[in-house]
Amino acid sequence: MALFLLLPSCSSRVGDPCTLSTDCSRTQLRHCDLSVRVDGEGECIIDGCEPDDCPRRSTCITTYASEFVSRACDPDREDRAACGVSLPPGEVCTAPLAPLDDCEPNEICLPEGLCADERSGRTSCRKTCTRDRDCRAGYECRWTGSNGVYPTYDHDDPDRDAQVRICMPMGS
Repeated sequence: MALFLLLPSCSSRVGDPCTLSTDCSRTQLRHCDLSVRVDGEGECIIDGCEPDDCPRRSTCITTYASEFVSRACDPDREDRAACGVSLPPGEVCTAPLAPLDDCEPNEICLPEGLCADERSGRTSCRKTCTRDRDCRAGYECRWTGSNGVYPTYDHDDPDRDAQVRICMPMGS
């Protein structure tokens, strides 16, 4: 029994602090992301996720580096028709505007109106939150949907929420 108490915990979760990947998982399911350190520690993540792949209390996020965000686009009309005016509930658009195709086939039109190369996006499971106290020290609860951090696009559900709240290092 005493030997069992000395073994490191295997219950690390997405968002927990770490310095080595073995702090997160012995099976390499989770690993330690040291790209941003808070008090010398990274955070446990799961890399390469798809929508709905992440464990409880986490969500699949895609991060785009700013050098891969290129030209302007209209997120309401990129690759789909739009009405162009706000309609009351139950009304049908009688004169839709034609779809636009400002982004290349390998790009997605981000909510703030910029094309980003989908191949450059890094997906990972990140800890979700509803308020700052859900996050560890040095992190805050912030909305995704801008600045290169987005919920992973779900091709099966393109109208899925464009924002969720995740724990992010303060000031990043």
